[in-house]
Amino acid sequence: MKNEKIFIFGASGFIGGYLFNHLKNKCKKVTGTYNQNKKPELIFFDTANSSIEELPLDNVKYGVICSTLANIDSCIKDLNYSNKVNVTGLEKVITKLVKKDIIPVFISSGAVFDGLTGGYKENDLRNPKNIYGIQKKQMEDFMISNLKDYLILRIGKVFGINKRDNGKIFMDWIEKYKRNEEIKCAYDEELSLTSIEDAVKCIEVLLDQNKRGIFHIDSGIHKSRFDFAKDFFDYLKIKDANLIRCSLDDFNFSDKRAKKPYLDSSKVIKEIGFSFTSLDRYYEIIKNQI
Repeated sequence: MKNEKIFIFGASGFIGGYLFNHLKNKCKKVTGTYNQNKKPELIFFDTANSSIEELPLDNVKYGVICSTLANIDSCIKDLNYSNKVNVTGLEKVITKLVKKDIIPVFISSGAVFDGLTGGYKENDLRNPKNIYGIQKKQMEDFMISNLKDYLILRIGKVFGINKRDNGKIFMDWIEKYKRNEEIKCAYDEELSLTSIEDAVKCIEVLLDQNKRGIFHIDSGIHKSRFDFAKDFFDYLKIKDANLIRCSLDDFNFSDKRAKKPYLDSSKVIKEIGFSFTSLDRYYEIIKNQI
């Protein structure tokens, strides 16, 4: 990937934005799109309505697809629109990429699994519980059935470590603590948390090594959301956080949630020698920002 171009669809989002900046900082040739979050370096592209022919895709090797309607409840509330963004629009994008000899890299999710057992491997049975997961599975099936060269990356629950990452688990808890708000955490939702830094570094290595197929990116450290919150505030020596232990079933979600969606990433660890960073290191970085 030394002098090859990478094009990121959805480079103004969380994962896409971090990946864009990471690759740019590594002096990679990278271009990307935005939809709602306008940024001067990026090109406007609406997955549901725009034409890919308008994009500068000459000499691009990888088209990384981060653009998605990722809010689980929004996907079921506006099913027609979410299907256009997450399925039919992306099918058109991928078809055009392949015609231009560009390898599609699809950012998928552990939501393609039912979340009953956790620790899912790449070839385990997929049985999504919600519309968002169904749409991710549809896109995976489309690629597996129609393409020879592709990369599907299922990424576990990702967290940020900067103030701008508000709403991304740890930073969200910190902001709620500062506002003296309740921090409701489910004891029966078992997660594995992966830093956004590790996620984008892992993607870079997979591209550099010309990997194909399906890979899971997940730190492998899993416990309940409540236990993560307790450990986090204990590390920060914060004793007065208003932690509320509850069940995932207590939340008024519009669509179902998997209780054990975490992934097994032994394949990516073995094949590219990737090492995930300990949570304590990130706790310390967050601590220094408070």
